[in-house]
Parts: sequence; structure tokens; C-alpha cells
Amino acid sequence: MKISKTKILLTILGLVVAMFQLQAQNITTPRPSQYASVTQRVGISDVTITYHSPGVRGRTIWGAQVPYGNIWRAGANENTTISFTHDAKIEGQEVKAGTYGLFILPEDESKFKILLSKYSKSWGTVSPAEDELVAMVEVEPTKISQQEWLSYDFINRTGNDVTAVLRWDNLQVPFNIEFDVPTIVVENARAELKGPAGFGWRGLMQAANYCLQNDVNLEEAMTWIDQSIASSKGFSNLQVKAGLLAKEGKVEEGKKLMDEAIPMANAFQLNGYGYQLLGLGDTKKAIEVFSLNIEKNKDHQFIWGFTDSLGEAYLKDGNKKLALKYYKKAKELAPENQYAYLDGVIEKIEKGE
Repeated sequence: MKISKTKILLTILGLVVAMFQLQAQNITTPRPSQYASVTQRVGISDVTITYHSPGVRGRTIWGAQVPYGNIWRAGANENTTISFTHDAKIEGQEVKAGTYGLFILPEDESKFKILLSKYSKSWGTVSPAEDELVAMVEVEPTKISQQEWLSYDFINRTGNDVTAVLRWDNLQVPFNIEFDVPTIVVENARAELKGPAGFGWRGLMQAANYCLQNDVNLEEAMTWIDQSIASSKGFSNLQVKAGLLAKEGKVEEGKKLMDEAIPMANAFQLNGYGYQLLGLGDTKKAIEVFSLNIEKNKDHQFIWGFTDSLGEAYLKDGNKKLALKYYKKAKELAPENQYAYLDGVIEKIEKGE
């Protein structure tokens, strides 16, 4: 049987294509510098650093493997990136929400610069040009005990900021990240209140209460709390409005509102309100509220705790006799795992401490 040259050529070509396709199908194997990612929330904002983590492997890192005076990709392989879900500040410089290439310029052993590039999908060795930079800040590295694998972490967290740190070999490179949390939360509340959260009393009250607790956006907070009360009046939203009235200097009006709110309160709300009054130094009113709570909730499973609260209020008011009475009563009602605490308080009062 005679086979044509054309058929032979087509067969050979098919084999070549098949071999090429087989060679192109790579399997997944571990990379020497493996992928990692860390995220930290500050307020309601997230900062995420994504990187590849090389090892020291016996090399001299700073000033050699990572030369001074050269821009470095702050990791291995592809761009190290940093993402912000909201506008932020890095070492005081404003940065818009988004994802950026993260680079480091070690100028010498005591002075490093953190660079953010608007491009985040480059191969890491492609250094950003000057017109691509969105931020450049100077930071000071500190010595640490030797660390084999490069890593990022977050330390020194507060309600508004956090410090990101790169750790590798014998150095730690810190840089501060800050969010304007109250502004971000209020702007987010405005957006969420246009949806389901704004259709009932709770979301409106939560937004108003956040403003009250952080002393921001108080005028709009009053509008929100009025809308919440109009939707469904209750202890919680009346308490928030009383607090907002106090901020306006209308303390007596706020007290009248709380007198209206008290009959609507559950046991834990009354107990919490009593502690709020103690914090404000109004021990007489706190005693009145704690006493009412005990009277209204005699069969509550936490009655011993409410009785303990009344003892604390009398103690703060300087009436050790009544304080001792209610602490002992609390012990009679309390579960055994609270005896040690109550015995300690009773002993101190009896010793006059």
C-alpha cells in the first residue's frame, strides 16, 4: 500500500503539534518564594499586602542582595502590592483607595523609602518611573532578631491607624497607615441608609449613636434619630436622642426623654443605663434605676448581677452599710462561680478598705 508524501507530512506535523502541546502543559509545583497575603481592618476599612516571600538562605541581604540606592520590589517574583478599600494616609501622605505596586528604596542602613506605584501588575524587577509614583515616604528601619523568611505584619493598632512592617533577615521596616474612620463610617452610613438599613428604626439609630459616641456629624445624627423614633419608639433610640440633646446643652430635655424611655427598657438596658449614670457621676439617679430594675425583674436569671450593680452604686455613693447589704444579697442569689468575686468585695467593705 502506497502512502502519499502529503499524508506523511501531515502525520509528522500532527505529532509535532501534539508534542508542543504536551510540553506547554505545566504542572503546579512549589515556588522558592511562595505567595502570601495579609489583611488588617481599621474601622471599616481594609489594607491588604500581597507578596512573595524569599528566604535568606545564608546570603547577605541588606546592602548586597538588596543593594543600597536601588529600588527593590519589597518581596520576590511579581509586584508586591498594597490595597486600600478607602482613601488612606501612608506616613501622612494621602493615597486614594485602590491597589498599588509596593517598592522599597533602601538608601543606607538607617534610611529607607516606601514607594507606591500606580501600576500593580508588573514583574517586580520593573522599577516605577518617577511619574508613576503616587507616594514616597521616608521611614527608619530597626534591628530585629534574625528572620529567615520575608514577611509582612501589622502592629500598633488603634481605632484609626495601624503600622505595617516588613521583616526580613535582621531588619524591620515599619510604615504607618491611617484612615479617617469617622468620616468613612458616616459616609458609608449615608449610603447604607438609602437601602434596607434605612427602612426601619435600628439602622437609623445605629448611625445616630455612632455619631454621638464619636462626637461627629451631630446635626444629621439628630435627623436620623428622629426618623428612627418615628419608625418605632423604644428605649434605645430615646436614649440616643437624650444623649444628642445633652450635646446641644439641653440636659433637662434629655432627662425628661429618659423618664419616658425607662418604662420601655428591658432588664439589661436598665442595668446599662444605671452604669451610664454612674459614669456621669449621678449616683443618686443610678441607685434609683438599679432599684427599679430589681423590683421589675425579680425572677430574672441575672437578678444577682442586677443586685450586685445596686451594691456598687451604694458603695460609690459612700453608703457602705447598704452596699454590704446588697452585695451579700447578690451572693445569696449568685451561681457558685461568682462567690470568690463577691466574697472579695464583701471582705474589703467589712475591713473598711
